[in-house]
Amino acid sequence: MNTKRKGGRGTTLRQYLHGEMKDAEFRRFYEEADIELKVALEITKAREAEEMTQEELAEALKTKQQTVSRIERGAQNVTIETLDRIAKALGRDLQVRFVHGA
Repeated sequence: MNTKRKGGRGTTLRQYLHGEMKDAEFRRFYEEADIELKVALEITKAREAEEMTQEELAEALKTKQQTVSRIERGAQNVTIETLDRIAKALGRDLQVRFVHGA
């Protein structure tokens, strides 16, 4: 896994979460997070796995980098259609499943 972002700035979300998950309070918050935040984190992880910047993803989606940033922060509600477009831009398929809760 490439641990550096393009341009050599900062840490990846995966690196950040790896460190933060050691904190019991953070882990509890993460596990109880709303679906919007969980989806946002999945998008960020997938984008970073593809070594894409927010700007590159925005270009592929024909939108602005600021919009991608809001989506990745969980600050913008997205439709299933938008999620599908994001998945395709990241070379992935979107899966929606209903599973029994704990």
